Amino acid sequence: MKKEDLKIYWDFEKNVPLILKENNDLQEVAKDLRPVFLQEKWLLVNLFSEKLDNTFLEKSVWATKQNRYIVDGKMINIVPTSRFKDMNRDELEKIRKNILEFSIKEEHIEKENEIFNNFILANRKRFNYLLKSESRDGEGQYIGAIPFIVENFEKYRDRITLVSFSGGKDSTVVSHLVRLALNNPSILHIFGDTTLELPKSYEYVKRFQENNPFTPFFEERNEENNFFEMCQEIGPPSRVKTWCCSIFKTGPMGTTIANFDENILTFLGLRRSESLSRSKYKKVSQSPKILKQMVASPIIDWTDLDVWLYILSENLDFNDSYRQGFARVGCWVCPNNGSWSELLSSIYNSEEYDKWYNFLVNFSKKIGKIDYEDYVKDGKWKARQGGDGLEKSTEILVESKECINEKNSKTFILNKPINDDFIQLFKPFGIIKIIEKNRILELIILDKKKNPLFKLMYREDDNKVKVTIMKSEDKYIFNKIQKQFNKFNSCLYCQGCNSACPTGAIYVSSGKYIVDDKKCINCLKCIDKFDSGCLIASALKIKKAMW
Repeated sequence: MKKEDLKIYWDFEKNVPLILKENNDLQEVAKDLRPVFLQEKWLLVNLFSEKLDNTFLEKSVWATKQNRYIVDGKMINIVPTSRFKDMNRDELEKIRKNILEFSIKEEHIEKENEIFNNFILANRKRFNYLLKSESRDGEGQYIGAIPFIVENFEKYRDRITLVSFSGGKDSTVVSHLVRLALNNPSILHIFGDTTLELPKSYEYVKRFQENNPFTPFFEERNEENNFFEMCQEIGPPSRVKTWCCSIFKTGPMGTTIANFDENILTFLGLRRSESLSRSKYKKVSQSPKILKQMVASPIIDWTDLDVWLYILSENLDFNDSYRQGFARVGCWVCPNNGSWSELLSSIYNSEEYDKWYNFLVNFSKKIGKIDYEDYVKDGKWKARQGGDGLEKSTEILVESKECINEKNSKTFILNKPINDDFIQLFKPFGIIKIIEKNRILELIILDKKKNPLFKLMYREDDNKVKVTIMKSEDKYIFNKIQKQFNKFNSCLYCQGCNSACPTGAIYVSSGKYIVDDKKCINCLKCIDKFDSGCLIASALKIKKAMW
């Protein structure tokens, strides 16, 4: 069943939402919903005390993707994000204190359980369809999650099977489905710790490991970099330049998976409804980033409400951040988070939130924003582009000039003396041969047949490099070489290149950039991925004014 065929209706008899195809006899209430737990209800009572009282805790409350609330089948007129924007710091602190002092009563828990049990019973047919359907979708894959998992496990039996575990609801469901379908608790799980997860996410990950002692669990994180220190250097990530994902998530995870000796089948909690880019993913596909990895997504066409139907039906433990009101869990500093997530972070992660807020204000002052408080509070920092106002942005520029007397030659001036990292950066082009003549070093790049492609001439510890193209059919070769110079100028050992390498050939160790030429296949993806050749250079690049 395709997502667009589904609608959410209201069962007024059981006072819960129903996930159905077209039904003219029932009232449609939303395209998708999530349950609202007691902790979030209490927050809403405090935010809207003039409209809501304690009886709200006993009502059947569900939220849309736009964070509008359906209460007992009807949408109510409260917009918490607007209320949050109007609050000052003292008002926010008062709300936070009331929320943290909330004590859940037994009768409230019983009522919540009654609501969720009614939801489970009303949607039992949908639950069975999601798990067991042996119908095929447009890609020829089983619609039912269990036959889908079994079939793909059998098809790729020669591969290591693993689950990518984020601590969110989707990976929680996929983890349970895979272990259930294969009747095997020993499926390897990998958790990519961005170091910026919500406090309840870390609690849940720890709890998951304790409750599943027979499930091998591997944690991967970037040990070389600190998020806040990088923000000081290149500014906070934005919706235009989300440099943090490559450095703290896909880079470390990609390196770990690419360094497995065997081929891999990864079950992923990806869903098409999450974003426009994810809507284009296939249910089973070759990973575009890691050559040895096949990716299978058993819940790719599930709605949010489908995911919660499974969690509640199977009585699964889950990340308590959802109880607090987070619709999605992940990095709490993410520029893609909305005002609602910021409000929740300010309440439940206040110490780190205040640290981040103060950094953003000081950063805004530093780059010359006059209305720096509004710039931060209105979220305008999320739309920033480039390194305007940052000293580091002036260091990424590479000067070059044509060599008048020599064809196909240019001289480049770097911002620092040449070192060992410089040589590593040219391994992706081919075989390296270094010759010394009269204290001048010639770094010659050879193709697989040992034919010279181009050469670099420089003096040790100097910052001038002469590039001569000897034989190359790549008309963009100078541009690609300059991208590596940009990388040399800008490199903060961020591990962004790791995420671009499909074979795990690139890694950072003890402040050194290393390319393993035994693993490198000279695909140049580490150069082509970023528009300036380097993630840091791309993040700092300032658009030229058009006159």
